[in-house]
Amino acid sequence: MASYDPDHELVLRVAQRDTYAYGALVGKHLNRCLKVAERMLGNRQDAEDVVQEVCLKIWKEAARWKPKAKFSTWLYRVLLNACLDHKRRAIRFETDLLDEIADESPMHDEKMMHDQRSYRVKEALQQLPDRQRAAIVLGYYEGMSNQEAAEAMDVTLGSFQQLLFRAKQNLRDTLADFLPENEDEAQNG
Repeated sequence: MASYDPDHELVLRVAQRDTYAYGALVGKHLNRCLKVAERMLGNRQDAEDVVQEVCLKIWKEAARWKPKAKFSTWLYRVLLNACLDHKRRAIRFETDLLDEIADESPMHDEKMMHDQRSYRVKEALQQLPDRQRAAIVLGYYEGMSNQEAAEAMDVTLGSFQQLLFRAKQNLRDTLADFLPENEDEAQNG
């Protein structure tokens, strides 16, 4: 071990299934882990889910931890990997949905542009108010009719159409610098 690690003894005790040591170890790092995860993921709920996964991993893997680096170094590496995995799952899900509604599949040499566009759309969707995002997701990604989506959201058809209109306008404004000029015509149609 290169330097003194104040968590070393706690990890050894956790490996022996000492719940008090586990509580002390998790309690010591929990707030910082939540802050890191929230910054990585952009919302508290996802951050809490990921931190819970990491806490379970601490309990399960404590016996396998080798003190090559400080425990906190290992912990934040595990945390960041868990956050990245979580984001990849979310992006993969949204990218799959984008692929499903695309009119044409991208050419091989356009893959990078497609990936960048998918990321930008995902970011723009996250900036929408929840109800507008729901209208886009139900109407476009899930392919529901306006009436079905309105019922799912428990709003009138007119309210749904207004939400959808505002959501498309907000997306158009957010993505204005990124969208090719001919996309405006496609979205207005």
